[in-house]
Amino acid sequence: MYWLFLLLALGAFVLAISTTQMWLLVLSLFASLLFAVLWIKGLFAARVGGVVGDAPRPLHPAELQALRDQLRSQNAPQQHVQETPTSKNDPAQP
Repeated sequence: MYWLFLLLALGAFVLAISTTQMWLLVLSLFASLLFAVLWIKGLFAARVGGVVGDAPRPLHPAELQALRDQLRSQNAPQQHVQETPTSKNDPAQP
């Protein structure tokens, strides 16, 4: 879609070159500049807009450490229960 702006800019520029009226020259040069800016904006949005959304945001080292601590705190009770051996001399066990 943004390629149409390039065609319109070129058409307005050709009209500006071929006209003999001063007001039409100024109007077509302004239109040519406007369409060229819109074309560049569309080209930029198509190239950068699709790339930026795909890349994940890198985590800050502090965020990574907080996630590691959270994971360790969730897994710590499970490991503690699995690692405590039952001894035969324990008076609470029959």
